Amino acid sequence: MKVGTTPARSGLLSLLLLVACNAGTRTGGVSSPATAGGAAPQGATSTPATTAPPETPPRAEFDPVAQGLTVEGVKQLCDEHLRAAEGYLDAIRALRGAPPEKLTYAATLGRFDDATLEVNSAGEFPYLMGVAHPDAAVREAARLCEPKVDRFTTAMWLDADLAAVIGAYAERGDAREALSGERARLLSDVLRDFRRNGLSLPVDRQQRLRDVNEQITRIGQEFMSNLSASTASIEIAPASLQGLPKEYVAKHAPKANGKVEITTDYPDFFPFVTYAKDRKAALALYVLFTNRGGEKNVKLIDRLLALRSEKAKMLGYKSWADYAIEPRMARTSGAVRGFLDQVRTALKEPAKAEFAALMKEHVRLGGKPTDKLPPSDRYYLEDRVRASTYQFDSQALSDYLELGAVKQGLMDITAKMYALEYKEVPAKAWHPDVTAYEVRSEGKLIGKFYLDLYSRPDKYKHAAMFTVRTAKLLDDGSWQSPVAALECNFPKPGAQPALMSHEDVVTFFHEFGHVLHHLLTRSELASYSGTATVRDFVEAPSQMFEEWAWSREVLDLFAKHHATGEKIPDALFQAMTRARGFGRALATQRQLTLASIDLELHTRDPGFDATVVVEQAQRANESFAFVKGTHLQSSFGHLITYDAGYYGYQWALSLSRDVLTRFKQEGLLNPAVARAFRDEVLAKGGGVEAGALVTRFLGRPPSHDAYLAYLQGKE
Repeated sequence: MKVGTTPARSGLLSLLLLVACNAGTRTGGVSSPATAGGAAPQGATSTPATTAPPETPPRAEFDPVAQGLTVEGVKQLCDEHLRAAEGYLDAIRALRGAPPEKLTYAATLGRFDDATLEVNSAGEFPYLMGVAHPDAAVREAARLCEPKVDRFTTAMWLDADLAAVIGAYAERGDAREALSGERARLLSDVLRDFRRNGLSLPVDRQQRLRDVNEQITRIGQEFMSNLSASTASIEIAPASLQGLPKEYVAKHAPKANGKVEITTDYPDFFPFVTYAKDRKAALALYVLFTNRGGEKNVKLIDRLLALRSEKAKMLGYKSWADYAIEPRMARTSGAVRGFLDQVRTALKEPAKAEFAALMKEHVRLGGKPTDKLPPSDRYYLEDRVRASTYQFDSQALSDYLELGAVKQGLMDITAKMYALEYKEVPAKAWHPDVTAYEVRSEGKLIGKFYLDLYSRPDKYKHAAMFTVRTAKLLDDGSWQSPVAALECNFPKPGAQPALMSHEDVVTFFHEFGHVLHHLLTRSELASYSGTATVRDFVEAPSQMFEEWAWSREVLDLFAKHHATGEKIPDALFQAMTRARGFGRALATQRQLTLASIDLELHTRDPGFDATVVVEQAQRANESFAFVKGTHLQSSFGHLITYDAGYYGYQWALSLSRDVLTRFKQEGLLNPAVARAFRDEVLAKGGGVEAGALVTRFLGRPPSHDAYLAYLQGKE
């Protein structure tokens, strides 16, 4: 994570797809493994791991998990590493006015990257504990770190002495050094980010910028806290559970008043809106789900948008969107609009046909052709069409997707692809349900990850990868290995088998793709380690990996009936494959709505009604009716963590479909292709321009053609 971002928050920013659930995109899971942990699979090791980092020598290794599980520990973790970062910056400042031969890479940019590592170390694990620790006191203590990190980074980018030394090195540093690769990129990015963070402003405007940055951080924390704590519910008669899976019904027994409670938490919400025959109840739940965060968050967003607009104008940009998009692949808001227009045009006819099929099913089920379908009916009608038109029974498929088997299959597959070994080790983590795995390549330890799979009160509501420790080649030549955590919200198993929907499996593959991106890094610099790449590229490797969950070859490795051990029947797999494309256009329209909302809110001058913008965006992009009384901005967490960047999901998805063309041609499980992807893409992190990564892997420049064809069902 680059120091230029807020490291305490960027652990979440790089995670991403599943946070889209915040905005009403379906990604939540409803099942979990029968047992926590279990035997760890042994991966293939026959392919030489040419990019394996050196083994970390025996020493006192930094372990944020061991330190940061208590109130006092998480405070110390944050403060100690910020002090260490300040020490590195002090050493750089001391070089102001020094002769050129003193201005070496190690003394300037090298120390700057050391400071980056310390800032990341200060903020990464506290951010996770702020949303995942079961103890409210620890969560509150952990959340105190983010404003400290923000103040630190704001002051750093406004530090004239620091900038003067880096600038002097750029102009007249040690002539014996010639920077290339990541180091040259770091110099360019640091000089750019001093400009982008207000160093050239007069002193009084710099102070205002500090104030604005602190307010932006506080508002973001309050918004996300409100959202995490927001669980609304409806009470229904037991008969309204008709259509739900038997496992779901068994877990929702009537209360003393004879009613069944259904909450807006993911394991409750998504199955209910997908399968419940009581569509009035589904709509009522949808309204509550969309309005999570409530009026408090509506007001917070208005204030946040005003502050971001003020900051952008202060720094010389027309809008926050123009400011935020500048360092990304797209570069300009105009390029983003042009891309979204291409996608919108490609979707026009497919979406019209899909919506007509949904309306036909709606009428067949007793509705009127003049009815205006609300968004809450999309999943339900799509599932019915898949069953009636494609003979695909999504609930029947779940019998073959027990989460424990899926987890082991996922690790077996990635071990074979990337020449890895996984070994379960004692977790000693923030909750007894958390498990931990060490990852080795060619026998050498390269990283570690934690799995926190089960839903529980006051836990992060979605599914995402969090960075726990950033990798870096240290000054003594040793390697600080990366650590990640995967947060999910599957129900904890009980009397019923832990069965996943296929969408849950796709979700698991996606998020594990982020884990691999973080763990397989070979970047020497903390600034570009793992997922510390531009935001409109970071999703591409994980979105690409979703395709493995659709492959018969891959599914046959782990998808077995939980009772009989049989593989998925041919007829069921073929029905799933035929039904796959149906709903793609409407789902992508939803993503266009979210991207448009994000872009419009961050483009307009303050003073507008955000709810009107939300309604306008939905009407312009979607086939479904806007539901009056909903305020999507109150629950759209990406407005905090992905500001003016939600388009990146579509942008990265386009890249992922392009990259996938080589895998499809040469084999999804082809170890040579996987090794090339590991070496040319995953290992590079953000140290190489994203377009160049794709070009190296494909042997040609990236193109949107594969994605546009995919949206139109042409491939």
